[in-house]
Amino acid sequence: MTLEILDWHDGDLLAKPVFDKLNALVAAGVPESKILGVTINTDEESDTDLWCPKYGIPFEITGNVVVVHTHKTRKAPPEFASAFVTADTRADLNGVVKHTLEVSKVSFAPIDAAVEATGMESGGMSPIGLPDGWPLLVDQHILSIPKLYLGSGIRPSKLVVDGSIFADIPGVQCVSALGRPRA
Repeated sequence: MTLEILDWHDGDLLAKPVFDKLNALVAAGVPESKILGVTINTDEESDTDLWCPKYGIPFEITGNVVVVHTHKTRKAPPEFASAFVTADTRADLNGVVKHTLEVSKVSFAPIDAAVEATGMESGGMSPIGLPDGWPLLVDQHILSIPKLYLGSGIRPSKLVVDGSIFADIPGVQCVSALGRPRA
């Protein structure tokens, strides 16, 4: 089945934080050509493991963001952070993420807390539009993917960008080998 890439400008197929961040990036001088558009899918097929095979999109050019809680010390209150990797890998939370952020503990953030903090839907989270101040680690090789599919902030669509856009997002930290191959 072929996916049609649609215009993103009306914002109907994007969560508000994602739409607002894309507009802010363009206003800051990021070339709009790096935002390729959005695709539509059903809510039921938003899961990457279902979506990629259905539409013939390789896992290697599809991204997944993981929202985590980090703790500076074992007893410190949790702080949000995120890791963005391609779908053929899993974020190395207890190795690369923990070491890069210099924290003592990393765990998956509770879904309800992540949804509330981001204004995005579970299963549709996007690394674009996360709250300011959150660390966002991006696997370095993503920057070289010219057509990257990722969450749009809502389940029934995917955002399509040039992976090099992550070099233009303030606060992004690109990290080598952030993702480890999936078993």
